[in-house]
Amino acid sequence: MKKKLITLAVGAAVMASSFNVYASTSWKSYSTTVGKYNGSGYTGYDHVKSSSGANGQVKSSSVGGDYVVDVRMQDAQGNSGDWARNLGDNETLTLDGHKNHIKGDSMRLHFSNDWNTPVNVQVSGTWRSDIN
Repeated sequence: MKKKLITLAVGAAVMASSFNVYASTSWKSYSTTVGKYNGSGYTGYDHVKSSSGANGQVKSSSVGGDYVVDVRMQDAQGNSGDWARNLGDNETLTLDGHKNHIKGDSMRLHFSNDWNTPVNVQVSGTWRSDIN
């Protein structure tokens, strides 16, 4: 009986850790509004980092009007990667990981537009916090 419980516990731990890896490398949908005049927009904390410092990826479906936005990954502690610039419609960009984005961190996207963008911009697509 004890051996079965240990086997079940180990199996559950392996499945849980596999889920975290899957969750961070799988694509998650996003849709948010980026405020006008250098405003910001954020996703929820949709991913859990599976590899410390790993790069992420974002694919846009739509960026409102003929506008472009900048985007970066940010963890729940406020550590941000470098900005990936000028994301437009139907584009894919790599998101730089930060040395303080460590395994287990909850991650989100932070969007920003240009200082002279006179309207709120709706953005949507998919993203993942770990490429590898």
